[in-house]
Amino acid sequence: MEVKIGLECHVQLNTKTKIFCGCPTSASEKPNSTVCPTCLGMPGSKPRLNKKVFEYGIKAALALKCKLPKETFFSRKTYFYPDMPKNFQITQYETPIAKDGLVKIGKEEKPIRIRRINIEEDPGKLIHVGGDITNAQYVLIDYNRSGIPLLEIVTDPDLSSPEEARMFLDKLKLILEYLKIFDVDAGLMKCDANISVGGGNRVEIKNILGFRAVEKALKFELLRQHRVIKTSKVISQETRHFDEVSGVTKSLRIKETEEDYGYIFEPDLPSYDLSEGNIKQIEKQIPELPDSRVLRIIKQYNLNKEIATAIVSSDIYVADFFEKCSELYQNSQKIGNWVALEIIEQINKRNMKFHDLKIKPEDFVALAKMVDNEEVSDIIARRKVIPEMVETGSRPVDIVKQKHYMIVKDEGKISEVIKEVIKKNKNVVAEYKSGKKGALHYLVGEVCKKVKVNPKTILEILEKELA
Repeated sequence: MEVKIGLECHVQLNTKTKIFCGCPTSASEKPNSTVCPTCLGMPGSKPRLNKKVFEYGIKAALALKCKLPKETFFSRKTYFYPDMPKNFQITQYETPIAKDGLVKIGKEEKPIRIRRINIEEDPGKLIHVGGDITNAQYVLIDYNRSGIPLLEIVTDPDLSSPEEARMFLDKLKLILEYLKIFDVDAGLMKCDANISVGGGNRVEIKNILGFRAVEKALKFELLRQHRVIKTSKVISQETRHFDEVSGVTKSLRIKETEEDYGYIFEPDLPSYDLSEGNIKQIEKQIPELPDSRVLRIIKQYNLNKEIATAIVSSDIYVADFFEKCSELYQNSQKIGNWVALEIIEQINKRNMKFHDLKIKPEDFVALAKMVDNEEVSDIIARRKVIPEMVETGSRPVDIVKQKHYMIVKDEGKISEVIKEVIKKNKNVVAEYKSGKKGALHYLVGEVCKKVKVNPKTILEILEKELA
């Protein structure tokens, strides 16, 4: 059965102050401490637009290949929930800041259409005590987040699996990081996921935090809807909540329609012109974006597409690290492979972020040069030294010395070890002399256990001794 998934992503913008007042956006542990009459919706308070939020919205629109209107304005979205004290949210509806964009995902570069991007304020935070949203004993409200600037980025239902949904979110996050309008450490990216199966009614899963959680929620909902359809029942159009602990979605309410929100023009804010001159000025500020960087890295450093994509799509800091290393070391292919296959694997294993690592480009390059100079083997460098560098931030030369990974180059010492191995493995030596060439590899392995030597060197000396 056909699966259609659309996402509504709410991205916290990386500004110092809120969207319609001067309160700080920095997180505070003390509830209701970074608030003012405007973000609390007090009678008589008036909003004033943060220009940086508007600029960031245009940057995102241009990066996502959207069309911009000549004029835009804000609306009031009316709904009666305790996290919005004035009983409406200031958002955009009739004239969003952008429409009709595009993001390509996956190896096949599947196009995912962006339906609209609008600027809006975040509500406060509800804290459910003694349960979750469906069964809490009571609810506390923290209005510190009220008025935090958000971009709502809405896709068309072009995604056809939970895995594709996560791929899209990863790509979107990366683009916004490159634009420096989203801080992955300090900001939130919440997601509402809409899913329908076999042309049935659309179900919305509300306020999912984390990309893995989005994938899990959609997988469960896909399974649930398949089961409902198998029992000849109709999927209800509703809003559901994803419980991350149990891994299931729970019904919240019948899905509202746009008419239920009673949108009206926001009378306390003017309309805003998007002149061509202003847009061009902002366009000049847009940096090289991920897709362009992949193509440049392939061409400039002669990497294959898979390695270049892994480096760029992992993290902006990973790509920066690779390029800094390549300035210090000519063999970009080796550095590229090590970064894409070893560093990223170690980061994922530890659930770390790259910019938290203490590895310096000059130390990483020093390890590559040690391999070139046959001071340490490639396999030891990749499987032993790099994980230790990720874990501790130590210099490779110190790790190699402390762990005795240094390759021995004293042929006299190597010969002694080889003679000892030959003496202890007379049966294997006899097999080799009878024509079983594989026996030679066993002897090489036994020597490697006793001394760190380049296997090629061992092989040469071993053949001489056996002759």
